[in-house]
Parts: sequence; structure tokens; C-alpha cells
Amino acid sequence: MDLSPDFLAQCFVNTFSAVREPRKAAEDRLAEAADAPNFALAVLNLVGTPTFDEQIRHAAAVNFKNYLRQRWAPAQDSEFNPIPDDEKNQIKTLIVSLMLSSSPRIQSQLSEALSLIGKHDFPKTWPSLLPELIQSLQAASQSNNYATINGILGTANSIFKKFRYQYKSNDLFIDLKYCLDQFAAPLLEIFRITAALIDSAVRSGAVSFEALKPLFESQRLCCRIFYSLNFQELPEFFEDHMNEWMTEFKKYLTSSYPALDNSGPGLAVADDLRSAVCENISLYMEKNEEEFQPYLNDFALAVWTLLVNVSQNPARDKLAITAIKFLTTVSTSVHHGLFGEDSVILQICQNIVVPNVRLRDDDEELFVMNYIEYIRRDMEGSDLDTRRRIACELLKGIATNYKKQVTAIASAQIQNLLSSNVNNLAVNWKDKDCAIYLVVSLASKKSGGVDVSTDIVDVQSFFTSVIVPELQSQDVNAYSMLKAGALKFFTVFRNQIPKHLAIHLLPDLARFLEAESNVVHSYAASCIEKLLLVKDDGARARYNAADLGPFILVLMNNLFNALKLPESEENQYIMKCIMRVIGVAEINAAIADPCCIGLTTILNQVCKNPKNPIFNHYLFESVAILVRRACERDISLIPAFEARLFPSLQMILANDVTEFLPYAFQLLAQLVELNRPPISPSYMQVFMLLLSPESWNRNSNVPALVRLLQAFLQKAPHELHQEGRLSQVLGIFERLVSSPSTEEQGFHLLNTVIENLEFPVIAPYMGHIWAALFTRLKKKETTKFIKSLLIFMSLFLIKHGPGNLIDTMNSVQANIFTAILDKFWIPKLKLITGHIEVKLVAVASCKLICESPVLVEPAAASKWGKMLDSIVTLLSKPEEHRVEEEPEMPDVAENVGYTATFVNLYNAGKKEDDPLKDIKDPKQFLVASLSSLSVTSPGRFPQLINENLDLANQTALMQLCSTYNCPVV
Repeated sequence: MDLSPDFLAQCFVNTFSAVREPRKAAEDRLAEAADAPNFALAVLNLVGTPTFDEQIRHAAAVNFKNYLRQRWAPAQDSEFNPIPDDEKNQIKTLIVSLMLSSSPRIQSQLSEALSLIGKHDFPKTWPSLLPELIQSLQAASQSNNYATINGILGTANSIFKKFRYQYKSNDLFIDLKYCLDQFAAPLLEIFRITAALIDSAVRSGAVSFEALKPLFESQRLCCRIFYSLNFQELPEFFEDHMNEWMTEFKKYLTSSYPALDNSGPGLAVADDLRSAVCENISLYMEKNEEEFQPYLNDFALAVWTLLVNVSQNPARDKLAITAIKFLTTVSTSVHHGLFGEDSVILQICQNIVVPNVRLRDDDEELFVMNYIEYIRRDMEGSDLDTRRRIACELLKGIATNYKKQVTAIASAQIQNLLSSNVNNLAVNWKDKDCAIYLVVSLASKKSGGVDVSTDIVDVQSFFTSVIVPELQSQDVNAYSMLKAGALKFFTVFRNQIPKHLAIHLLPDLARFLEAESNVVHSYAASCIEKLLLVKDDGARARYNAADLGPFILVLMNNLFNALKLPESEENQYIMKCIMRVIGVAEINAAIADPCCIGLTTILNQVCKNPKNPIFNHYLFESVAILVRRACERDISLIPAFEARLFPSLQMILANDVTEFLPYAFQLLAQLVELNRPPISPSYMQVFMLLLSPESWNRNSNVPALVRLLQAFLQKAPHELHQEGRLSQVLGIFERLVSSPSTEEQGFHLLNTVIENLEFPVIAPYMGHIWAALFTRLKKKETTKFIKSLLIFMSLFLIKHGPGNLIDTMNSVQANIFTAILDKFWIPKLKLITGHIEVKLVAVASCKLICESPVLVEPAAASKWGKMLDSIVTLLSKPEEHRVEEEPEMPDVAENVGYTATFVNLYNAGKKEDDPLKDIKDPKQFLVASLSSLSVTSPGRFPQLINENLDLANQTALMQLCSTYNCPVV
């Protein structure tokens, strides 16, 4: 393989081609060459050859970095071969010097590559790295070569970042100590030298942005390294030199640099350094409060002064946020007294909180241009790092110790804001929005609940006087951001708004669904949806079908029309509201038909290009709940639903819309379960599709396919054993049960077969079934499989009797039933969980010891006693005292290439079947069974019980007998 620089350079040139053929050919050649020995060294050689064009060398550097990411330490299942150790050593020898001598573009790529190596090898198998970096740093410092200095510091910063994120361990602290011993002193030295150069340049007055930029970048990198090395705990070196660091930190927060502060790019450079300083002092405030205390007052004043002077320009957001975070940390510490004066709290409200909460031009732009991101920040809480949220967090932090003062001052500020807009809404509407935002953001949520409370305003009075006028405004498109704030307030405080007032406003909420603003109609939908979830004492829903009845048609019409508005075609908030309304409203033919038409129309559209998985899920949930609520109430509607839905579901199946297949199978199962036999031919076509092995190739489809096949088995059991279909179903069972990832689904299928077919039909297949189960048990014995096996055996026993169970098992291997009983049934019975499952296995086990000759005969006395002991344990001990679940290792190989996942449709859920509806209490059944057996075997039980039941179970059994008045023991 040719790895010459000229060959590789030509390949990289061709990868820039706009024509596909040469570009693809070059990519293929590089991929082939990548498997050749010393490929990485050849590419690195090209990167370091200055005679080639920089664009080619940069492309080579990117390729080199990606090559290392794939092959330096590939995963066990990776398709890539690892780089040999001797080649790794050569790379580590060359990369530092090459990185430092490269141009900035190439240097950044090689720095990332070096960090990738360091992540795996540093420091244990690369002890020369840090000494080499330090030596280069000192040499570059002597010549004031800040391009090289910043390259070295940037690399060190990347390497040391691991100390911020990894959990504490001995190995981590060994690595940290090594880095501190080597790098702490050189770091402080370059920090001092750079600080002196900045001071000298500022004093001279003849300094430019170009001269200061690399110096400030160097100090920023030093601050980030400081953060990493101090993150775990305060190192002795930094404690000894704290004054030197803190003096410089304070200077950068309090000094002005006209050459930087008077230009946009320069201000960004200065603010980046100030932000890094704020993060460092916040770290010390959180973790080293006692050592930091002498510097606290000066820094608090410096940060305060800085904040008051920071403009609302979005470019300065990072500095404002990190500065406010520092003050918030101080406000909740033992030094909160700095904020105890009313005058201080008032200044914070007036000069920091209100200015940062007030809407800015970029907020308005985001509201209009990117409504999804705006909602994510404003309603869903992803705005933790925005000025609006962090300013309110500061006020909440102060309220931790000064709640009364904060409440009074914040309340007065809110009233001032509301008063300012009374006479001139057009000019001062942002004041009203600011007031609403403050009330919502300063509210507190009760622990573990959804109720939100606030002492700043009387919620009902504020709602009536401030919010209701906005909601009843006839122009839904006027002051859209203010309308959105009002809708958000209604949503947040929904539990505290009286029902009569909320119902009176529901038509207005429906009106806002017609608003042009995506945020406004999304908030209206979210408000309606959340209202319908409100519960009163006793967990009773506050709003019911009768409350929606008077305007349900208008509401549904507006919801579907909202999905036709620009950029809301796949609006998840509207679709979730549709789902919730259908779940509450009275669904009759007049509602069901237009809803079904609307939903299937949308479904046909999204099938062409599924994009929003959340929207799609709510869409299918809406279809499922509409089918359930309409057809369970009126089965005559089923044909109409089938006529509407079948073309859409057939399109999904025919076009193999991967994302929607599990949903389609669940909806088909729901329709099959609602039908009455005989099943129509159109369903039977789907049934034949189910029996095809190709349908089961994707694991993500398996739960839904099993669910659908179970529905067919329940509704069409007689068609099952025609034309060899039962053997096909059992072939599917065997395939599923052979794999740990699908074994549970295999048992679900098998249980349905046993439950719905008579014994003469399944008898010829039982030997094959048991053989498959025993083979799987022998191959891999897991807790989940054993529990499923016990449930299956219990169900078989209940449906077809203990004799048939024992005989069919022993026909595969002599006396295997006894072996299974001893090794699994008796000792593992206590692992069963779930109300129906516990009842099933308990009753089946009772029948074994009371009806089966295998256990009733005197020779099996020991087994009989042990089984009784297990039954009593199962029925008398709480689940948490008898079940110790062991996490089971997933079979990684089975999931290679797996992308889609199964998502369960809640509203199409399968009703849990109880095969023992006539038996209400398994404890009573146990006592009654023992009582009947004691009549035929008098005097036998006391000795067996004393010999096999521990004292706790003896006591539990006596209590059961007493409770049910059956004196067995």
C-alpha cells in the first residue's frame, strides 16, 4: 500500500471535490490505507511537511485525529484494529513538538488528538508528556511566544478536565497529585509573567487589541486549569499561594481595559477571562469557604459592581450568569449576612433582578423565530443558564434566610411594574410581563407534589386582576408575549384557580388556539391539557366530560386547525392536548368521526417523513384512546373505525415505516380485541403476515407483534390449529425463548396458547415445547427465565391439571418433573411478584400438594413439607423481604446494529387477564385445601409442618388457619 506523502496529499485534495466520483474514490482509498501498518505515522508526517498546502495538512490533521479516536483504544466489538504499541510510542514521541510548531488551525486538531491519547495513556503510560509540555512552556515563555504558550495551556486544560468529572478514587488522586507536583508551580509562574505583561501594556497606554488578546487568552486558560486542579479539594500549593491568585483574580474583575472593553471582539475576550474568574471564586466559595473567607467581602463588592455595569447585550450573558451564580452561592452560605439589609435586597431587586428579567430584543426574536427553543427554556426549565432564570435564583437564594424581607420588597417591585403599564400598555407591556414572570419564577413547588405556592402575591387576586384581562382580550394576536406569560401563569397555578372561574375561561383558552403565534397556541394547548390533569382531594379529577360538553366541538375543531398553522404541523403540545381531551370528553359518534378523520389525515402525512417522535407518540396515543373510548361504549362504531384506520395501518406495513411498525401492531391488536368472532378476512391477512419469520427480525417490533398474536389467539383460537398454523406459532415461541432479550415475550405467547386451546389440541406439541424450555434452561439459567417458567407451569397445571403437566414433562425425560420441582419450583417460588402471578403460582402449588399423587403420597413427605414452606413464605412475607433481584447482564451481541426501540402505547394497553377469577384470596384457598386434605389424612400434618417449616412460617400458617377458621394445625 502506497503511504507516500504525495499519494496521501492527492487523496486529501480529491476529498474536497464537489464531484461525487473522485471524492468517493479518494475516501475509499484512505479507508483502505487506514488498515495498513504505520498509516497514522504517514499522515502525521504529511501534517508536518510544510511544502504541502495548509488546507491539505489541515485535512490530514482532522483525519489523524479521527483515526486515533477510532483506533487508539477501540471497543471490544469495534470493527477497527487497534494501533500497535510501537506505532503508538512513535506518535507520542512526535506529536507534542509537531503540535507546537503548527499553525493555529492545525494546532487545534493535533491538540485534540493529543488529548485523546492522554485520556487513555496519561500519566501512567505517557510519563514524558508533562515534562515535555513544561519544558516547551518555559522555552516559549522566555521568548514571549504566546501562540505556543496558549497551545500548551490549551492541551493541558483538555488533559486536566478529567479531574472535574470523574468520581473520587485512589487512582484519580494519585494522578491528580502527579499533575499538581509537576504543573502547579509552572502554571503559577506563567500566570504571574502574563499578568505582569498585561499590567505593563496597560500602563504604557499604547496597547492594542491584537497585543492583549493572546495575553488574556493565556490567563483564561490558566484559570480553567486552576478550576480543574482545585475541583476535587484544595491542594496545599494553591492554599499556600492563594493570595497571589486572588489578587490577580480581583484585578480582572475591577479593572477596565479600554483597548478591549470598547470593542465587541475585545469585550468578548475580556469577559471570557472575567467569567473564568467568577467560576473559580464560586468554586472556592462552595468547597473552600473557610480559606476563602478573607477575600469574600472584596469579591462580593467587585462582582456586584461588575454586574450593575454589565449591559443587557446577549454577548455579555456568560459573564452576567457566572457573576450572579457567585452571589447566589454567597447568599446561601454562612456569610449570607452580606445580603441581610433591606437596602441591599432592594438594590439587588432594582439593579440586578428586574433588569435581567425584563425581556430583551433577542428574547422577542427567539419567541418569533424559534418557538420550540423558546418553550423549552420558558416552560420546560431548560433556561437554567439564562439571565432571567439565574436572576430569580439569586432572589430565591437570599430568601433562604431573609424570606420576609424578600417577599415584601419583591411584592412592592411587582406592584410598581404593574402600575407603570396601567396608563400606557403599548409602551410598558414589558413591565407587566416582567411582573408575571417574577411571580411565576419565585413560586415554590411543594415537595413531592404539583401544587405551587407563593407569598409574594395573593394568587387568586393576582389572577383575577392581572391575568384574566389578558385571557379575555378579544385580540389573540396582540402583545403575544404578554398573552403567553398569562397562559403560563394559569398553567403553573392551575391547582389554585377555582373550578368555576377556570371553566368560565375554557372557551377563551380554546380561542387562543387560533392565535398566529406558535408559542401562544402551544401554551393554550398546554394549559388545557394540564387543567384536565388536576385532581382534588381523594384523587378525583376536577374536570370531567360534562365540563367540556358545551364547547367540545369548537375545542376539537380549533385544536385540529392549530395543526394547520405554519410550523405547527407537528406541534407536540397540541397533539398532547388532543389526546387528553379525548380521554376526558364524552365520545359519541358526532365527536368520534371528525376526530378519526383528523387523526388519520395527520397520520398519513407524517408517515411520509417521521420527524418528531414525541408528536408521533401522542398521535398514536390519541388514536388508541379514541378507539378505546368510542368502541368500548358503542361496538357499532368499530366498522367505521376500521374503514378509517386500515388504509393508514396498511400503508405503514406496506412501506415498512420502521418508526411506526410497533405502534401499528398495537393498534391492530386493540382492534382485534374489540372485535367479536368470527374475525374478518382483512384481519386474517395480517395474521398470516405475523406468522412469517421475517416479521420477527427486528427486536423493537417483538413486544407489539406478540401482543397482536395474543389478540388473534384469544379471538380466533379455532383458526389457529388449521393448516399447520399452531406449529408456526410455536416456532415463533421457540425463537423468542431462545434469547434472553426476548424470552419474556416468548412466555407471553406460550401462556396465551395454553390458556386458549384445549389439551387435545396442544398435547401433540407439548414434548417439543418442554424440550425447547429445558434446552434454554440448560444453556443459560437466569432469574427472569425461572420465574417465567414457574408461571407457565402453574398456568398449565391450572388449565389442564397436575397429571397432564407431570406426564408431558416426564415424556421428554424420565422424572424430570421431580428434578425441576426440587431445583426450581420449591426454592424459587418466593421470587414471584405481581398480584395475579402470586395468586396463580400459589394456587397451582396448593393443587400440587393437595391433589397430585406425586406429592400427596407418604414417600414424598419431605417434598410436600418444603413446598408448603415455600407457599407460606410466598403468601405471608412482603415482596421486599423475599425477593432479591439480581441485575442480569444484557446480551450485547444481540443489540449490535439495533436502533429503533419499542414504545408502549398506554391507551392501547392489554388488559391483564386473571385465569383464576373465581378465587379471590390465595391464602384462604391454601387453608381450605389443607383442611380438605386433613380429612383424608388425619394427624399427618403437625409432624410434617414441624419438620419442614421454620418457626416464622409455622406461626404464619397458624395465623392463617385462625383467620379463616380452619384448624388444620
